Amino acid sequence: MKWFRSNLVLVCGLVLLFGAANVTFGAVPLNDFCNKAKAVGNVTDLAFDTTNATHDGPGHYINSPNVWYCYTATCNGCATVSLTGSNFDTKLAVYDGCDCYPSLSDLIKSNDDFNGQQSQATFAVKAGSQYLIEVGGFNPSVKGQGMISISCDNQSSQPTNDDCSKADQVGNVTDLPFDTTCATFDGPGHFFTSPNLWYLYTAGGTGEVIVSLLGSEFDTALVVYDTGDCYPESGDIIERNDDFGGFLQSQITFQATAGHDYLFEVMGYNSDEVGEGVLTISSESTPPPSGSNDDRSHPKPIGDVTDLPFDTTSATQDGPHYCMYSPNIWFCYTASCTGEVIVSLAGSSYDTKLAVWKGCEPDLDYEDMIQCNDDIGGTRQSQVVFEAIAGNQYMIEVGGYDLETGLGLLSISCEGVTPPPPSKDDCENAKAIGDVKDLPFDTTDATFDGSGLCLTSPNIWYCYIATCTGNVTVSLAGSSFDTMLAVYDGCECYPTSGDLIECNDDSSSGYQSEITFAAVEGNQYLIEVGGYGSENGEGFITISCSGIVLPGKTDLGDAPDSTNNNNRPMNAYPSGHTGLPYSIQAHFPTVYNDGSGTGPYGPVHLNDEVVAYLGTSITRETEADTGPDEDPSNNIITSPGTTANRDNGDDAIDLKNTLSLPNCCWTTLDYKVTVVDPNVDLWVNIWIDWNRDGDWDDVVDCPEGPAPEWAVQNQFLYNLPIGQNNITSPAFLPWHPDDIEHIWMRITLSEQPWKTGSNPGAVGNAGSGPQEKYLIGETEDYYIIPDTACSICKDHNGDGVINLDDLVYYSDMWLVQCP
Repeated sequence: MKWFRSNLVLVCGLVLLFGAANVTFGAVPLNDFCNKAKAVGNVTDLAFDTTNATHDGPGHYINSPNVWYCYTATCNGCATVSLTGSNFDTKLAVYDGCDCYPSLSDLIKSNDDFNGQQSQATFAVKAGSQYLIEVGGFNPSVKGQGMISISCDNQSSQPTNDDCSKADQVGNVTDLPFDTTCATFDGPGHFFTSPNLWYLYTAGGTGEVIVSLLGSEFDTALVVYDTGDCYPESGDIIERNDDFGGFLQSQITFQATAGHDYLFEVMGYNSDEVGEGVLTISSESTPPPSGSNDDRSHPKPIGDVTDLPFDTTSATQDGPHYCMYSPNIWFCYTASCTGEVIVSLAGSSYDTKLAVWKGCEPDLDYEDMIQCNDDIGGTRQSQVVFEAIAGNQYMIEVGGYDLETGLGLLSISCEGVTPPPPSKDDCENAKAIGDVKDLPFDTTDATFDGSGLCLTSPNIWYCYIATCTGNVTVSLAGSSFDTMLAVYDGCECYPTSGDLIECNDDSSSGYQSEITFAAVEGNQYLIEVGGYGSENGEGFITISCSGIVLPGKTDLGDAPDSTNNNNRPMNAYPSGHTGLPYSIQAHFPTVYNDGSGTGPYGPVHLNDEVVAYLGTSITRETEADTGPDEDPSNNIITSPGTTANRDNGDDAIDLKNTLSLPNCCWTTLDYKVTVVDPNVDLWVNIWIDWNRDGDWDDVVDCPEGPAPEWAVQNQFLYNLPIGQNNITSPAFLPWHPDDIEHIWMRITLSEQPWKTGSNPGAVGNAGSGPQEKYLIGETEDYYIIPDTACSICKDHNGDGVINLDDLVYYSDMWLVQCP
């Protein structure tokens, strides 16, 4: 009875344990798909598990296995979503509304690391509104168990000056409190893209103005713009500041003109910093005299106008006397377009004179004068026509012939072309690129996007994957305008000052830019291309790597092949490796052109443009057993003697530890793929010579089912991010004989699925390539001694996945079958 009671307790404990495990860690979470997002309100430490999740969604921020929640806000204020307490490196995204799939414009907030490697986001909400929450890992291979907490702070509210168009009007203030916790990001993003607030300041005098965020409780950033209009352009930036005087808070000092409007943008460092702060604005300026635009130091700000009245009767003479000597008044015009500007005094009551100058600074030189005019079209009134650049400022001087004064009318119009809609030229859409020569580009219709660490002109972006370890040269030689160029370490947007490798304006060859930097093969580098000042135009970009690299990357395998160019039989398994008195001849399809023209054809990957390859490197061959080779040895040697397995670029599979291929036990295999162009679909196939007969043509039997030597069949890879990706194959069954330990394995990455090979039914056809050759990819062959022991960690329930469900199934079987 004691024995029965003990075993009954054991059985019940196991059933409860495994049953609970099955409930908690199901094969796929119920909210694994966006359209099955779990409805939640405010929660604390709600458990989740992405271990067996898949990736589902638009991939705007997260590309790892993910789960979804639909949150209904319980207050008007700020909601905070926290993944603190999770056991893996998380990522988090929040979208407006719960429709699937959300668009990029729906993305409210995203965060990678907030509390250590765990994520947190705070965002403004309205009671009853819904918000989609996406939870995943740092990259496609990161997943695990975690906790999500959601709270809503009813006391907080979204700031009224959260939008540029609703900027708070301020004057000189001391320690004016503000809070960006509930703010959103709004604006052109000329510095950072963190939640921001806007202030509109009208200078009370001409002189020095200090804008300070010292005393704030978070890491701030600050921008001052020379305009009161939204949204300010890059040319409006007076100054940007992150940290001032060794503090994490910001401060800017600038020269202001009385009566002129300035926008202040207050935000946090990078894209995540928020908090409470104080704003102080002080000035040491001289108030303008009455009739302020009588003095060129106080020109009246102006845009396009029609018949604006003016009066020079009481004006005095002020100016450099290059155009007129009469009493005069001054205007500062900000161009509303790029094109032809007409300034006219038609309709004035006296004999006028008119001058237009570059810029609105009071120190005017003769070289600054664009044009001077007395009379136009047989009248005594003046007119000037000149070419302007949108956003640039021009001083307009209005006076009279000789010493004449009087009443008049001023009209200004700009006949430019309306700028086209902004193109998708931002950092997030950086174009994947490799080594190129004179690749054309055009920034004419581009906008500015980025951190402004090097340039603030219209710009475009490239993500470059180094093709070698050595010096990489990026050149804009041959471009038609005065260029600027920046290179950053990594392709994350937006880069910080710590990521900046180098910034260049003019190289030794002229007004075009060039940078040379040390790169590591396979690493990513962000390239920013723009112009000096606000310049833009057409150009060329050339990128070259001067490490050990040959043009193109034609690739073949290196398994032994008896149909070679020297007609010499090769051994797949020499007698010393078989335990048998004889060797086993090789019939692996490796050589593409053996002279017969009949095949099977070894797989050839042309790689005229590098798109993707296995592992972290790829070496170039012209043929498997002849011609030049980057290694520099041929992949297989057929004279004198015969040797194989000589491709030093085979690195997709980590062989630091013995590869596990357990006999007649379901298993998977991990490998690496480096992606240069993420817009191409890829297929992976793996062949393994289970019966050791020198080919990959066969199917052998295990008690669990058939074990084809075509082990992994057309694994489809899509939407892989740029860079190195760790991939796990589908489950397959290995098989091994008793007398041979070594085994030949082939893995092929290509742009098309493998179907029948080049010679269906012929010996050695499996693993062959198409006669017309693969366009991209790589083939790697491995000669290894695997670990054939069958671990308890196997696919017991036969669903193709090894997880806790198999433990439950195995335990159930043990309880039924074992005494």
